[in-house]
Amino acid sequence: MKTIKQHVLILIILVFSLTACSQGEKPTLVSCSSTMTEIIYEIGAGNQVLGATSFCFFPEQVMKDKEAGRLKVVGDFININFARIDSIGPDLIFTDTNMQRKIADSLRAMGFTVYHFEPNRLEDVYACILKIGEVTNNAKSAHDMVDHMKAGMDKIRAVSSKLEPVRVYMEINHMGPWTFGSESPLHDMIRAAGGVNVFGDTAVGVFRTSNDKVVEKNPDIILSPIWLDAELGGWKGITPLREIYTRPGYDETDAVTRSRVLYYDSALMKHFGPRQVVATQKLAYLLHPEYFESPEGTIPWELGWIK
Repeated sequence: MKTIKQHVLILIILVFSLTACSQGEKPTLVSCSSTMTEIIYEIGAGNQVLGATSFCFFPEQVMKDKEAGRLKVVGDFININFARIDSIGPDLIFTDTNMQRKIADSLRAMGFTVYHFEPNRLEDVYACILKIGEVTNNAKSAHDMVDHMKAGMDKIRAVSSKLEPVRVYMEINHMGPWTFGSESPLHDMIRAAGGVNVFGDTAVGVFRTSNDKVVEKNPDIILSPIWLDAELGGWKGITPLREIYTRPGYDETDAVTRSRVLYYDSALMKHFGPRQVVATQKLAYLLHPEYFESPEGTIPWELGWIK
């Protein structure tokens, strides 16, 4: 009887030991999204990443790892090199947005474990970070990051909640034009910054609207995106202010008559992760410059070019 008990005890110890080893392991990763890459690096899991996209620029260590050859490029955001991912053989792969759903499905069909995220609200962003922390065995740093982000957002709301809300039309791009409804983290960010998304009554994410609708909504401020191309070392994708000002009917909007058509850093605003607080503070500054300061390190020339 004593021998059986001893054997049972040894088995229990063995199981606990194996579990502890398993929990301490750090899985290898491939990220197919710049947002996912940013989150992974910022929670301290950068050394677990073996592959990322050509669009992954942030944080700075990502570019250093690419240059050193430690981080393999597995394509861009839309065109993923499945053969290269297969040769890397990661334990986990990360994708995001509806644009990568088919990519996620294809990788799962190849036998990979894929975590796919499509955050619609700020709370979804927090949940995404926590999940990534959990599956990469970096749970504590992920929790610390989320706590820090929530505290930062609360600090912004403490000021903005006392201000007169500003009606905001944030354009995703002028080819449409495209904007977003209430099912986007950007909607929550605008609210936290002391604004009202003029298309917030539309319960969808990104969608195509019309210039007539924008004029009808009569925003107090119009925000237009610019993109940083790290490989070319400059900015691109800008919509000239003249194009916006001369759209039919726009001269009747409060945004144009009061010269409140500004640029925003697309990469900063639309990467739903660690820099969300900085992005929201930047929004708060654009909406209420007399009450907020522009965050350090963000682009200083929101008025951009008139060309």
